[in-house]
Amino acid sequence: MSAELPPPRDAAGRRDAATAVDTPPSSPSFDSVVASSASGPAPAGRGKVVGWVVGIAIAVVLGIGAYAVLGGGSDDDAAGDDADAATNASIARGDATSAQLRIEGSVGAVQLSADAPADKLLALGATGADAAAQATEGSPAVATLSGESSTVQVAPDAQWSVVLDVQTDTVSGDLSAADVAELRVVAGTRSVDVHLGEPTGTSVINLEAGLGSFLLTVPDGVGVKVVVQGGAGQVMIDDVTENSVTSGSTFTTEGFVEADPHYVVEVPSGVGTLMVHHG
Repeated sequence: MSAELPPPRDAAGRRDAATAVDTPPSSPSFDSVVASSASGPAPAGRGKVVGWVVGIAIAVVLGIGAYAVLGGGSDDDAAGDDADAATNASIARGDATSAQLRIEGSVGAVQLSADAPADKLLALGATGADAAAQATEGSPAVATLSGESSTVQVAPDAQWSVVLDVQTDTVSGDLSAADVAELRVVAGTRSVDVHLGEPTGTSVINLEAGLGSFLLTVPDGVGVKVVVQGGAGQVMIDDVTENSVTSGSTFTTEGFVEADPHYVVEVPSGVGTLMVHHG
């Protein structure tokens, strides 16, 4: 008895059965990304809005930069202008032929000169820490100074009466281009060194306050009389020196003539060294 075998199966059918798999589940995150990217173009106008926002932001940044470069220093410039105004002062020239000046304040050193600008009767400058200069019109005009050093320029074409009432270490300068009718020192100073020009009459220099030293330089041939009322450690007139000078002593330069224009130096207080030079 023979047994019947089952009919043969197709090889392709076996492959299909062996390789068939279920469809994998979908990934929500992946699907959402795909869906978003495939959802179509952005609404009309959104690109223009973004462009305007970016443009405005760039303009703001550029504007701030330009202000910092061009206008950001305006406060500093204003402060510089204020500082310049505080350390420089002047009085307009006007038509004065004579003037009185009182110099006040507290400053390390004062430099005098007779070279004020043509449109100024008086010009002041101050430098250093706490520097300040103020010019007040009047008779006398008042120069108020502070700082490490100051300059005082007077008009050369006016006759001047000057009072040094400033607390300072040194006063020096050349007023030979101006006509100085009077010079008074009323505040204690370590040293005063001044050059004066040809006097037009009898010009008086009064050392009312005590000084360490006073040096007067005048042109050759100009007469000078020194009257010591208080006392002096030393008086030097050109090549002649007198030490330990007592009250009531009088000295004159060689060839002095009372009737000629000359300078009189009065010493009512006291001075360490007083010197008169020609040159």
